[in-house]
Amino acid sequence: MSTDHSGIVYLQNDWGVDLAQLTIRHRRSNDPDKQEEQTFYNVVAGDSVGPMAITYTTGAGSPFDYWWVKFVTQNGSTFDCKDNFYCSISSDDDGRVMLRLDGSDSELYVSFSSSSGCSVSISQIEG
Repeated sequence: MSTDHSGIVYLQNDWGVDLAQLTIRHRRSNDPDKQEEQTFYNVVAGDSVGPMAITYTTGAGSPFDYWWVKFVTQNGSTFDCKDNFYCSISSDDDGRVMLRLDGSDSELYVSFSSSSGCSVSISQIEG
């Protein structure tokens, strides 16, 4: 049996530069009808944004949690990660999710309170 839970997401900007705009998206089953998305503006390097409220599901047959970020630096460069990246919250976690943009290795890191996290590459979008 699966159970829905409420959670919160924060993102740490360790990209190394200020971001003009940052969008975070969470989906269950990568389904656009089961998503939360929030855009933040003027995210200073080293700062965190959030909380962003999400719903996630645990238990037998529960869907994967899919994460996606897109951001624009102050100089206009745009970056994102692939849109089919999943890293699921487990029933052992407390529903608090920390995302971190790491500019030194161009990765998005997803961390949970108990279960193992994941990471995905971030690439510049060609204009």
